[in-house]
Amino acid sequence: MTALNHFLCRTKTAFGTHALDHLPFDLSGMNARKPFVITDQAARDAGVHMVLARACRDTYLAPGLATLTDAGDFETLYHLFVDKGYDSIIALGTGQVVQTAKALNLALCLGPERLRSPADPGQIKGPLLPLVYIPTHPESGQDTAGETSFSGHCFVSAHLMPDIAVITADTMLGTPLAAVLDSGLSSLAACCEVFAFSGNPFARSYAYAGVCLVMDTLLPLAQQSDHGDLLCQKAGKHRRLPLAKLTHAAAVSGYIQSNFPNLKTRQAGAHITALHPAPSATLSSGLCMALALVHLLENSKDTCPWLGKLLLPLTDAAHYAGVPGPGQPDAAVRVIRELLQALYETLPQGMPETFDEAGLTPRQISEISNLLTYAHP
Repeated sequence: MTALNHFLCRTKTAFGTHALDHLPFDLSGMNARKPFVITDQAARDAGVHMVLARACRDTYLAPGLATLTDAGDFETLYHLFVDKGYDSIIALGTGQVVQTAKALNLALCLGPERLRSPADPGQIKGPLLPLVYIPTHPESGQDTAGETSFSGHCFVSAHLMPDIAVITADTMLGTPLAAVLDSGLSSLAACCEVFAFSGNPFARSYAYAGVCLVMDTLLPLAQQSDHGDLLCQKAGKHRRLPLAKLTHAAAVSGYIQSNFPNLKTRQAGAHITALHPAPSATLSSGLCMALALVHLLENSKDTCPWLGKLLLPLTDAAHYAGVPGPGQPDAAVRVIRELLQALYETLPQGMPETFDEAGLTPRQISEISNLLTYAHP
């Protein structure tokens, strides 16, 4: 090998029907016996915390539970953790639950004053307290990435990545179709970009898994929804399991984003979102990233050596083998376009499939195009 490659993923991922059953053993390996569970009202009302309680039954674990209800909870959570003598954190939920859990971990280990100003990644020394992430619906990947936001400050460090991510259909909650699309498309964009452009064999293996998970679940979930209604837990495992798989893809994309913070699709997606300060279900950040991905791949078909091989995780071995090598880059881009078209036909309000349809001006499209270029070897 002529190049140095590295890929850091400090999170142990447990996925499957009995994923929670092994959690007590995993925590024992980190000398954690009294975890502090932070959840949100939706998960509490749905009784998801009882699923965790059953997994901890007949074990040495003595978990405590706190429900995040408003922004003023942080100081209460901090003192409750210290007063009760907890030794680890479980974030049962997504979004604000996980961001709060990461910030609490920083405050407990480095002092509350650490949260008053942004820090250089090298200034956040580890290890922190054991942090477990148990998602309740798909998200954008930020929950498993090594970053968090608190009081307007962003903190970045590999130590902020969860120690364990437990993904199971048993904890999946009702999820709006818009959130499913946003999660799936953002995960697809990040994974496809890394697979095609990184040249890193370690990263490409994660990206391969992420692309497969999205392609297996995103369109079937969209087709099962009722005009954007919730894909709900009560519908049974035929919907909860695909939601869990899509959540797994989001977790993988978070690992990837931690290793590749300057993804072109992410930068372009943020730029498009800035041009539309109130994105809707028809122009979410995930869709912006997907549109940027298509543009990036279209401009790289003749110069990206791995683009043709992207067809394999996008389809299957039989489809890949049936396309001659020179035609594989075009075929890979076509599959992504067909996915966007199929999603467009599924949504009653439709969604843009190009930058023009997204309402961008020629000048704005030119600005974004300048972001979507790689220096090829």
